[in-house]
Amino acid sequence: MFQKNTKVVCTLGPSSDSINELLALIKAGMNIARLNFSHGTHEHHLKLIKNIHKAESLMKTRIGILQDLQGPKIRIGEMPPEGIQIKKDEVFTITIKEITGEKTKHKTIIPVTYKNVCRDVKKGATVLINDGLLESVVINKKKDELILKAKTSGIIKHGNGINFPNSTISAKTITEKDLKDLEFGLNNDVDFIALSFVKSKKDIEDLRALIQKKGKNTPIIAKIERHEAVSHLKEIIKATDGVMVARGDLGTDIPPEHIPLVQKRIIHLANKHGKPVITATQVLQSMVKNPIPTRAEISDAANAVFDHTDAIMLSNETAVGKYPARAALVLTKVAHSVEQEMEKHKELKEYNFSSKQKTRSSLIACENACDLTVRAKAAAIITYTDDGFTPKQIAKYRISTPIITFTSSEKTARELTLVWGINKVFVKKFPLDANKKLQNIVNFIAREHLVKKGQKIVIICNASSTSTISTYKL
Repeated sequence: MFQKNTKVVCTLGPSSDSINELLALIKAGMNIARLNFSHGTHEHHLKLIKNIHKAESLMKTRIGILQDLQGPKIRIGEMPPEGIQIKKDEVFTITIKEITGEKTKHKTIIPVTYKNVCRDVKKGATVLINDGLLESVVINKKKDELILKAKTSGIIKHGNGINFPNSTISAKTITEKDLKDLEFGLNNDVDFIALSFVKSKKDIEDLRALIQKKGKNTPIIAKIERHEAVSHLKEIIKATDGVMVARGDLGTDIPPEHIPLVQKRIIHLANKHGKPVITATQVLQSMVKNPIPTRAEISDAANAVFDHTDAIMLSNETAVGKYPARAALVLTKVAHSVEQEMEKHKELKEYNFSSKQKTRSSLIACENACDLTVRAKAAAIITYTDDGFTPKQIAKYRISTPIITFTSSEKTARELTLVWGINKVFVKKFPLDANKKLQNIVNFIAREHLVKKGQKIVIICNASSTSTISTYKL
């Protein structure tokens, strides 16, 4: 196994839902399993959850479970099985009527699932269908129809997504389907909940209220895939527990040439606030069918590691692709290679310690612990945490020194599966007395040979409350 700090998220599906396939993914480097609630039944998702727990038990590891809510995805309604061909410059109609799409000599009419589309979308607006492969513009509108003119050719099929990059869609971010799926996820103790099509921090606050109403505090991952979200990045990242650069829908909602810069901004802001960030969509898309990726895909994944993403996500590659475990292993190798080279070539990496700019003592404590670790050339930095705050804040500095984490909470341990560099987590209960706790930690490290005799370690405990920092030589 290649040791890496960047985490790998794998979407599960027909290619990866059995225990044997899950074991292969774990061996290849999977840290998080994503359940895509745009597809599948609750019965099937429950089977996946049980299989994940069986597989992680067999491998003696933790695999975080990410529930990805569908959100208000606007799609094409019922269509003929073969779809309908649209040619460039052809005029066609989309309607909110519940019909099956058809093409005659006089008219082509396509149903959509969103009932307020005619109200929200104005004349002259761009309409993208099937991930932008078919581009069109609104040339006229009626009460229940939009008249479009195609700018490119393509086939429209049932379930194709539709995007409106220069329109503001009023659909609620949390749908009725999401509410049912959320209840299922909370009842089955998923570790993270991803919210699709976030527009502002209010969407995060609304979801958090629903989670808390159920007596839970499951972390929220905000998916950035709308132009409105890009305009409110700072407030969203402050409000959420983690963030996903969802480049698929985002790439049809803003100009695709803007995606690389937006990706860098999201990762930078998430790192700054100590929030885990996932880079997603079409990372190794060619591996859905091919056993090896393209050179461009390798560079894309490597650049995400250079940018300090916490995790990289595979979608179709592991859900329906021919080579799920092989794709996961490619990401693992890329992360390992880039991280190793960054250590060899220090000019590629800088530690930015600037406590003078911090006001919270908890943040200053974590920064000081990292600074001390680097200066002392410690073999490891040890964190003790109840809520996960301390290791997350330590990890954001990317100091590369191994992070060993202790916590009294299995829930916290599972949530740390998404955080960069948190590879060794032990669930242990230690005495409340600070000195006894430190001595117990040191004794455990020595007994388990986690650090060699004579090496230095830095220990920081509960930075979010009564922080203590200590240095030991074993």
